[in-house]
Amino acid sequence: MQQRYLRSVALLAIASATGLFWAPEAMAQSSELQEIVVTARKREESILNVPVVETALPAEQLERFQVKDLRDVATLVPGLAFGGSVLSIGTQVSLRGVGTAAYDPGIDQSVSLNIDGLQLSQGLAYSSGFFDAGLIEVLKGPQALFYGKSSPGGVISIRTADPTDKFEVIARGGYEFEARERRAELIVSGPVTDTLKLRLAGMYSNQDGFYKNQVQFALPPLGGAIAPKRLAGGESWMLRGTALWSPTSRFDARLKLATVHDYTRNPSVLNIVSCPDGLAGPLGFPFINPADACRKDRNLSTTDMDPAAYVGVVEGGRDFLESTQTYGSLEMNYQLADALTLTSQTGYYLLHSRSQFNSSQSSFAGTTVPVINGFRRRDVTQELRLNSDFSSPLNFTAGAFIQRGRFSDLVTLLGNQRLGFPALLQKGVQVVHVDTESLFGQLRYAITPELELAGGARWTDERRTNDPTDLTTGVPIRVAKPVTKIGSNNVSPELTLTYRPTSDLTYFAALKRGYKSGSFNVATPPVAGFDNSFGDERVTGGEVGMKSRLLDRALLFNVAGYYYKYKGLQVGTVVPVENNIPVTRTLNAGAARIYGIEADAVYRPAAVDGLTLNAALNWNDTKFTSLDDVPCYGGQTIAAGCNQNFSSAANSGVGGFTSQDLSGLPLIRAAKWQANFGFEWERDVGKGMKLVLSNNNHYSSKYLVNIGLPTYQGAFIKTDLAVTLHGPEERWELALIGKNLNNKLTSGNCSQFNGQGGNLPTQLTGTNLAGPAGTDEVGCWMDRGREMWMRFTWRPFN
Repeated sequence: MQQRYLRSVALLAIASATGLFWAPEAMAQSSELQEIVVTARKREESILNVPVVETALPAEQLERFQVKDLRDVATLVPGLAFGGSVLSIGTQVSLRGVGTAAYDPGIDQSVSLNIDGLQLSQGLAYSSGFFDAGLIEVLKGPQALFYGKSSPGGVISIRTADPTDKFEVIARGGYEFEARERRAELIVSGPVTDTLKLRLAGMYSNQDGFYKNQVQFALPPLGGAIAPKRLAGGESWMLRGTALWSPTSRFDARLKLATVHDYTRNPSVLNIVSCPDGLAGPLGFPFINPADACRKDRNLSTTDMDPAAYVGVVEGGRDFLESTQTYGSLEMNYQLADALTLTSQTGYYLLHSRSQFNSSQSSFAGTTVPVINGFRRRDVTQELRLNSDFSSPLNFTAGAFIQRGRFSDLVTLLGNQRLGFPALLQKGVQVVHVDTESLFGQLRYAITPELELAGGARWTDERRTNDPTDLTTGVPIRVAKPVTKIGSNNVSPELTLTYRPTSDLTYFAALKRGYKSGSFNVATPPVAGFDNSFGDERVTGGEVGMKSRLLDRALLFNVAGYYYKYKGLQVGTVVPVENNIPVTRTLNAGAARIYGIEADAVYRPAAVDGLTLNAALNWNDTKFTSLDDVPCYGGQTIAAGCNQNFSSAANSGVGGFTSQDLSGLPLIRAAKWQANFGFEWERDVGKGMKLVLSNNNHYSSKYLVNIGLPTYQGAFIKTDLAVTLHGPEERWELALIGKNLNNKLTSGNCSQFNGQGGNLPTQLTGTNLAGPAGTDEVGCWMDRGREMWMRFTWRPFN
């Protein structure tokens, strides 16, 4: 592995050196940095003037480093982190450690995703890749006033590229050597009439997978089947159309329609990193591959399911995840008066997902319980905003928002008949309806030309109903639950003071509140009498900051400090297996707090033409000040902290404690230190061509990746380097891109599970001694390792 790393670095170094000595002079350019226009407050403003802590990533930067999904964005934004999960749960995201770590596809993320004005919060929406983005904004801290109920941690806003004023064609193809990924993109854009412009963009990718399966044979007599040699491979395609219509000077409309399809083979394989009891099966069944190294590496272990041992498995017993997402937004702006604009934002989202999962993560014998999942979600949203831009000191924004949503999760638990399990253990569907109404407004008063006071609030009323049905017998049976309806009525105020003594300097201070509504955990089939509801998540706090352009606008420097308290932070845990049925819970942490400081700078030295330097730093201190009633991990003893909530029914009637107090833990994916630093250097290499060298380095200190059995991802640094050669008038482009060149293998989410025992009820939890299966193993969903891309782009009409 070390030799491959050195070869990768050497290849890029040779390409870089070739460009450095190709021509004697760097290309001349102005040292003044360009201004970025953002929409953090739902209107266009300079990033320097908006009183929000945010990072903006323009299209050029995204293309330089082959940013093709949100996980790639995390290496460019300190404080942002992602974690994988299983089935339809999708990607989990955190900002400053505030995020969602629940094993539930129906939970809303604490950091919302906004694509062209469409607000999304389901994990699979974050999992799909993207391309042809015009700008990505990462807004940090609560954003309830303008973005609503699902943004107590922040917002990731993606604005895809709009149609161009002249006809344009972009064809791009790339190949990645480590995962053997093929990727192609085609974009056609331009005017159709004087008032209508269109853009059509399509993408297709196919890969074998970065991680390798070290299982060479399985045990068919025990239900195992050979899985592919490469893991997490698959294919994706995406198609997006944009229409921009401006029939008059007072009215314009922007329509975005997109569909994306993803199919991934064996996406849910865990890299086992903790094997406290060894790898031998407690009852003589070898569920874990004896050759497993039990450490983070590129070799994982998994088996598929032999269809002869499981009646009802699909896709030939393969572990897989398939999803199709169709969504769109229609934005219409009408200028009622010279300084008064009415905006209508309509959104639609439809998700269909199906998946199959080896729940005990067996890698030798077959799993005891395969899980088949079918998840559906539909959302329709409508927002109206009225914005003023008067020359007088007083201006305002006022708006209303409604959402009508529905999601359902059909879960089927099969049994390994070779081990004596029934063919069907459990099957059920849970349907949740979401009805939301919201009003919001902000007044902005210019006390002086330099000093502005802004105050606003958002009122939200939300109702959710849960309709659970048992389908195990083939006859639908309504399941009696103690709670089937929940609601919340919330007011989230915000107060901001902004001082701009010059056009190049902004100071701001803000007090904010935010919240995320409660819901129902739908990850497992419904059980009579079990309360699967959980409550709201709330946040209160504030931040202060400074944004500046210095040295004749050659230096951008920003710094901010923040402090927030959270109540009811929604946390997901795994319950020790009872009666062979895997169970998850979503609970509300009593309290948590975060505070920290972040700074970033971009500098373009006049003495070195073409060179741009950048750096960013985030120091973040987080803690669950109250986190009790967390389910114990399997086999946890009283001495190890499992000493809350004694139940005589635990351990299949033996009795024992069921919960633990984990107050004092840091928040999930909350590194105390994160930093980015790098450079970009452009050189004219003659004959109308230019060479661009780009570098980014991302550092993170250790952070928590699992709560039930506390597990940490160690500190790491990842290095990216890109060499791009542009042809005359940029008609063509050849790029060599290395991402995570040092091949640091990391994870943003882990889980404890009874792997050694295959989810058989042979553990004792909350007693003085563990049972025959000992204590839980820990496995992690891994991030992709090193990527080595070669990419060619053609723009024939430039």
